[in-house]
Amino acid sequence: MPMKKILFSVVAIAVFLGSPLAALADDGPPPPRPGQEFCKDNPGKCEEARAKRAERREFCNANPEKCKEQREQLQAKRAELQAKCQADRAKCTEMKDQARKKFQAKTGAPPPPPPPAK
Repeated sequence: MPMKKILFSVVAIAVFLGSPLAALADDGPPPPRPGQEFCKDNPGKCEEARAKRAERREFCNANPEKCKEQREQLQAKRAELQAKCQADRAKCTEMKDQARKKFQAKTGAPPPPPPPAK
């Protein structure tokens, strides 16, 4: 009798855990990422961004030391901003909101969602 209970429990758990996966399978392909939607609506801007990334890649391949120096400067600036945000969260939130509005005005699209907290 205990063996039947164990078997029933295992089957019930498997069905319970598998049901969300089955529900996801019926929904079809995953929704497109925000960037894909933006590129579909603004192919010129996306192509321009790709060209800029390609130029930057070529620059870094031709000037690895200068590229490394610029990257370190950017990382130092980012660390400085993070320290400021830790010190004054209200001002940080205000600065982020201003940056999002500036991005939206520049691109005509909402900014990408913030990265998940670490």
